[in-house]
Amino acid sequence: MSAKNKKTDDVKKLQSEVKQDAGAEVLSSEKSEIVSSKKVIYAEIDDEVTAIFDKLKVISGKHVYIVVPQRAILFQSIVNLKILKRKTEDGDKKIYLITNDPNGVHLAQKIGIPVYNKADEEGKTKLFSTETTDERLRITPLKASVNEIEENTPTRLNERKISISEVLQNKKERQILDVIKIESSEKQKAKKEKSKFVIVSPNRHALIGLISVSLIILLIIVYIALPGVTVYLTPSASVLEKSVNITLADFQKNKSELDTKSSHMIASYPVDTKFTKSIVHTSTGKKLSERGKNASGKLTIINTTGNVWPLVATTRFQTNDGIVFRIPSATNVPSATATGPGKVEVYVVADQVDAYGAISGERGNIAPSKFFLPGLKESSRSLVYGESYAPMTGGITDYISFITEEDVEAAKSRLNDELIKSAVAELKTAIEKKGELSSSKATYTLLEGEKAIKIGKVGINVPPDLGGKEISEFTVSGNVSVSGVYYDRDEMLEILKNELLLKKSPQKELLRINEDSTSYRIFDWNETTGKIKVTANIKGIEQYEIDQDKESGERLTDKIKEHIAGQDIETAKQYIQNLPEINKVEIESWPAWSPTIPSIQDNIDFEVRDAAN
Repeated sequence: MSAKNKKTDDVKKLQSEVKQDAGAEVLSSEKSEIVSSKKVIYAEIDDEVTAIFDKLKVISGKHVYIVVPQRAILFQSIVNLKILKRKTEDGDKKIYLITNDPNGVHLAQKIGIPVYNKADEEGKTKLFSTETTDERLRITPLKASVNEIEENTPTRLNERKISISEVLQNKKERQILDVIKIESSEKQKAKKEKSKFVIVSPNRHALIGLISVSLIILLIIVYIALPGVTVYLTPSASVLEKSVNITLADFQKNKSELDTKSSHMIASYPVDTKFTKSIVHTSTGKKLSERGKNASGKLTIINTTGNVWPLVATTRFQTNDGIVFRIPSATNVPSATATGPGKVEVYVVADQVDAYGAISGERGNIAPSKFFLPGLKESSRSLVYGESYAPMTGGITDYISFITEEDVEAAKSRLNDELIKSAVAELKTAIEKKGELSSSKATYTLLEGEKAIKIGKVGINVPPDLGGKEISEFTVSGNVSVSGVYYDRDEMLEILKNELLLKKSPQKELLRINEDSTSYRIFDWNETTGKIKVTANIKGIEQYEIDQDKESGERLTDKIKEHIAGQDIETAKQYIQNLPEINKVEIESWPAWSPTIPSIQDNIDFEVRDAAN
């Protein structure tokens, strides 16, 4: 090769280096842009297209800026950029590249991907770096003429040719200038109040591992530092009973004393009424009508003894179902012989009613059966008995009901009981109406007990000649006078409740008062003064008061905390259960598998449950 050609090649080589250096600087347009960091993702030098696309998918905006370092795998082939562009366009997004890589700029512009470079506050080209935490980036678009690869076709250079000495001089000046800019930039960064950190897109497997380790550490912290328990306490409870002497004073006779609000004295009022009632009673007598008939037939009487057995007329023979037949005339049953028992056949007719008082009628039409003599002792019934070998026939059920004397007496007794019972109920109803009509809507109550309710003589009206009348039912009527005393139940309850509260233990609370448990006993009744003295009783339930807002409750819970902190749950339960104030204890721990009570007393909570539940 000639020296001239060699010199020409050296010049071209130097010009190429100059052009590449100029491309590395990347000329920017006069107008720069500011982009939010939320639209920017950072590609690593070894990121494949798929890895970059995974990062791009999580960006919600349609315009995404990708910062790519020099010599990145993405710029090794134009196919990589085409794939990335097509996949993002399929996702209805548009990408922009921010890079200093000359080859990457060329390939991106070749397939139509806009390329930007980072700019400073004045809009001038700034040295590129992925080590930034700027919330907003200033970028400038690149001119398409810069960084173009030279085509094979020769072109005329309009620029003035640059000598080797000028190239070296310019290169040296640029290097000095770059060093000065870098030093100036480092000084400005040092002056900033907040430090900037490098945002690096982590590897997926490393991210999963980091999250897993973080969760394990968090669980360990929770297990050690945050366990807690809730202690459910059911206080010990007992039945509280109080008896009080109360005087019921007639309002008219003792009005002055009642006005003074005497202790344990309430007003009472007299009440009386007359009550009338009628009842219908059913006749129990029954006899066959003219159409009714009794069954009849033949019966064989069997004698197993060695003696003749005489039977009088109307001797009864009964089946196991209670149907009774009689022989119309007397007869003798022959004795047993060597050939067998003595036998005699007789005619029998069924009674109108069976052994239980029910009409026989058609029920007497029985099949062949065995009969016993109800008049004999139990031990003798096997010696003489009867058997029928053909059905009994002719029984027709048709009867007439009639009133017996027993029916009349039963009706009187029934009416007497119902009059007394209904009269008391009528008296209570009249008292309730008085309470509803009172201005205070008082709950008036009838005084009950021995001799408290006075019942007059019961008068019963029975129609004459009822006995024997052929009717199925009849009516009797009667009346009775009844009187008593009533009082305001709320006034008595108020006295009993106050006395019950006074009896309550100081360290306990009255959980419930059972108003339905009230009872009384009359021990003195002075008709002259109009005063009735009673001993009234009431019951309630009291339990130990465990209120952490009160001194006694706080003292108890603090005592429990001090003893159970750090102990296992079963030991803590045994301690609490043995306290006299506690009837039942339950402990719920968090986490559920924690076997011990927390050592930190603030992590021990209490809930109190009513003993009555």
